[in-house]
Amino acid sequence: MDYDLYLEYEVDMDLNINDDVRETSDQIFASILHETDEAVQNVGNDEPERTRIGFIQLFRYNQVLAKTYGVNMTHNPLATMRIGSKALMELDYSLITQETIGEIGTASNPNILVLARFGISADWRNKGIGEQVLKGIMKQMKGKYGYMLIMEPKPAQFEEHEACKRLHKVQGVELTGLEEDPEKARWKLNAFWQRCGFKLFKNYDNVFICNIEKTVSELLKVRVPAV
Repeated sequence: MDYDLYLEYEVDMDLNINDDVRETSDQIFASILHETDEAVQNVGNDEPERTRIGFIQLFRYNQVLAKTYGVNMTHNPLATMRIGSKALMELDYSLITQETIGEIGTASNPNILVLARFGISADWRNKGIGEQVLKGIMKQMKGKYGYMLIMEPKPAQFEEHEACKRLHKVQGVELTGLEEDPEKARWKLNAFWQRCGFKLFKNYDNVFICNIEKTVSELLKVRVPAV
């Protein structure tokens, strides 16, 4: 079942025209909103009733801009200081190998998205919403980003950082009721990434990657019924 879902992005576009914009990376945060069938049908409503049911936090790396300025990820502390940054470095235009290209495929746009945090409210879990959100993001980002990477895939209920726990709490995403066995939780989470079109990346533990263009092409394929 597909739900009427929306991503409400927090975007700061207040730029000084005199600024020399050279930032190759930043964070993207979006609330996941659900709209009822009744609200969808009431097209004349300028302020439809939408419920916040989760959030997603992404790290994006503009490799096109980096290449334009002649820099790479080694010049970017937001990239090099991330957990699992070694896997991210494998995608840098100046470091990528033919072996890596053969594994993940080429993309017309080398920009990269990294999934940092992702949460769905308890009442909305196990309904296929998480999968719908991730696949929807890929469709939105096709042509703007070539790859999506998961480098910090620890199940949220085992997160040790207080800041992350607070983020979930502030966003109304409860961690109670989730799988309590670490091994089972890891297995379930990894299976979820694979259902969303990701695959394990090289020999990195629990690091997943997705070629957005290839995955979206598969998602958009029209199945022709057998005659």
